[in-house]
This record gives sequence, C-alpha cells and structure tokens, in this order.
Amino acid sequence: MKKILIGMVIVAAGAFAMPAQATDFIGKSNIDFFYAQLEGGYAFFDGAEMNEGGTPVLQPSGGAYGTALLGHVSIDDGIIYGYVDRAELWFSYFDQGDETNTTLINTISFERDYWEVGTRFQHYYDQNATNKMMWGFEPFYGEFSAKPVQTGTQTLNGTVDQSIFGAMLSFEAERMIAPETMLLLRAAGGVYGSNADYSVTGTSTISDSDDTVGFRGQLAVGLQHQVNARTSVGVIGRLDYFSDVAIPDRATGNSTLRNDDLVNVSLGVNLNYIFGGTYE
Repeated sequence: MKKILIGMVIVAAGAFAMPAQATDFIGKSNIDFFYAQLEGGYAFFDGAEMNEGGTPVLQPSGGAYGTALLGHVSIDDGIIYGYVDRAELWFSYFDQGDETNTTLINTISFERDYWEVGTRFQHYYDQNATNKMMWGFEPFYGEFSAKPVQTGTQTLNGTVDQSIFGAMLSFEAERMIAPETMLLLRAAGGVYGSNADYSVTGTSTISDSDDTVGFRGQLAVGLQHQVNARTSVGVIGRLDYFSDVAIPDRATGNSTLRNDDLVNVSLGVNLNYIFGGTYE
C-alpha cells in the first residue's frame, strides 16, 4: 500500500518523450513529418539497495544516460486510422553506478545499469491550438542488470537480471511562454510485470527467481526552444518511479531476491531535428 501511495503521489512522468514542433504547424494545413531526437545527461538513483547487514552505498549514486528517439506527426489524416496524431519510438540507457555493501564478514559490489525500448501513441485535444494538450498510451520493455565485481580475495561470477514489460497512460501539455519557446509538462502512470533471476557463483552458489507486478510513475518539466524551422534544443528534468525492483536479500544469510522501490531523477539536454515530410 505504501508503494502504491508513493506511486500515486508521484503519478508519473518525464521519462523519454519529446514534443513535436508546435511552432511549425500552427495555422498550417498539411502536417505530416518525421523527426529524430538525441538526449543525454545525468541521472541520480535511490532505492533498491542490498541489505546484507551493513551499510549499502551507491558509488556514485547514478551516472550518465542517453536516449535516441524517432517520431512521426500527422495532423490532417492522423496515424492508425486517424486516432493517433503523434507516434514515437525510443531507446534509452542508464548507467546506475556501482553498489557496494560492506559488512564485518565481506564486501560485495554490483555494477548496475538499465536499458529500455518503448513506443508512444498520442492524440491532441485540439490540433489547431497554440498551447497543446495530449494524452497517450505507452507500451515499454526494459532490463535492470547488476553484475558482481571482484572485491579483495572474493571472486564472483553471475548476474542479477530483471525484465519488465508494461504500459502507461500519459498526459502532456505544451505552453508557449515566448515566441519560440515552449514550457513542457508531463505526467504518466501504469503497471508492469517483471521476471527476475539471481545467479552468483563464488565461494558459494546463490540462485533465485521471482515474478511480480509493479507500478511505474513519471513526472517531467522542461523547456524547448525553436532554433529554426527544423531544429530545436531543450533542457528537461524527470522523475521516474518503479515500485518493485529486484535486489539480493542477504540480511539473514538467505540466497533470495526481494523487491524494493527505485526512484530515478534525471536532468538532460536534447537536440530535436525534423528530417522528412511536409509541414506547410
């Protein structure tokens, strides 16, 4: 219940979306174009930590991230029988840094990362409005991975892998605050299923697996500036919440997995370029 309440408060957004070029099609009648976006920055992670009886520390508490995105906007005819005005496909990678847990007995470390691929289908509330609102449906698939690293005289081989697959409902708004600059707001939330496998071989063999259902929520705010008719640049901050991320549970010497919530806060810059189609 606590995780659900946290998720509902966060109720979601920011992850992995970028707006179409609002200033490009205001008052125009033939809108059907494709665009690409590159984004990168720093992401801070908190949660999903080992509890082996010592003090878990993320070193560092996060790392760099990057996203590549392709999008298609079609205002007049729409996409998928006219029900979708904007569709996007993205791939993201996050370096979650190293987690080290030191006890009186030993030290164990994991190199952690996360990658994701997803699609987004959105419909504009008013296609001709200067300030746009839209809602969407966003299926996604992701992989959390933690690889043990050698610490001292202890040699470890294996992985902790978790696959997640789900979908979110999203709401976004684009508001012009200057002639060429938009304020971006986003909120999204949904559920995901996951499968996790834990396998480590060292001085002893540890293995476990777990299936669960979790909640994901996102929030985001950003600014997007139109440099010219085809190019825009922006800055965006995001919060991404996962209610159930698998992590080794060794507090009592067990060789099992447990689920913990994870919060990702990121800040990045992006470049968006229209490379094909018509918007006149």
